[in-house]
Amino acid sequence: MKIMIFNQKGGVGKTTTALNLGAGLARWGSAPVTLVDLDPQTHLSAAMGFRAETLAWNVSDWLAGSLEPRDGHGVKRIADQLCLVPGDCNPKPGRKMELNLDDSTGHLVIDAPPTWNDEVAALMTVCDYVLTPMEPEFLSMQGISRLLQQMKTAGIPWSRLRLLLCRYDKRLAVHREVRDLLTERFGDHLLSVVIRNNVRLAEAPGYGQNIFDYAPDSAGAEDYFALVANTLLADDTWLGTGEVSPVC
Repeated sequence: MKIMIFNQKGGVGKTTTALNLGAGLARWGSAPVTLVDLDPQTHLSAAMGFRAETLAWNVSDWLAGSLEPRDGHGVKRIADQLCLVPGDCNPKPGRKMELNLDDSTGHLVIDAPPTWNDEVAALMTVCDYVLTPMEPEFLSMQGISRLLQQMKTAGIPWSRLRLLLCRYDKRLAVHREVRDLLTERFGDHLLSVVIRNNVRLAEAPGYGQNIFDYAPDSAGAEDYFALVANTLLADDTWLGTGEVSPVC
């Protein structure tokens, strides 16, 4: 599977989702996982304990087709089944994209920047799924409508879109209302799994760890395990069968 984690709104759990989905797929899946830090903020690299600016090989090299590490530098192996393509803090405008993702083995999880551009569109075109973490707020739905229009313009089928509610609190009426509204408008494209608000998820990156290593008994670990299991099963719950409406 090739999955892009994308939302044009920052602070919604995008990097947290990339980190923990990738770590979970590597831990419980049968295929290797490569996490790709496409965001110039390089938060994913930092969350895994790396300072991207100190590395000699990064995502720009990877995009240019340089898959072999140079001089001992390159893909960072985190565990037996998990690797990281580190981010580039200073990507050059119009950097080369000669990578053929069809040649990749195992799962790819791409942490994209919160900006729609030609590079994001090109990579999204060849991904199997676009997973959009979002907070359960009414204004978040405006961003989903904009994303649908951008996907349509780029020729990317809406069937690839998956929505994931993060920082969810069922005690809050607005969260329940937004979830119901998203279910009505987007059907099964809204995943049944939700990521509850959990402080351990915010703490783990500070220790360069994913949630399964940092706090395996936490609600955050439970929720991301459910997302991983949902993804690995790849049944109708993940694939989605509902109709998508671009009007929010």
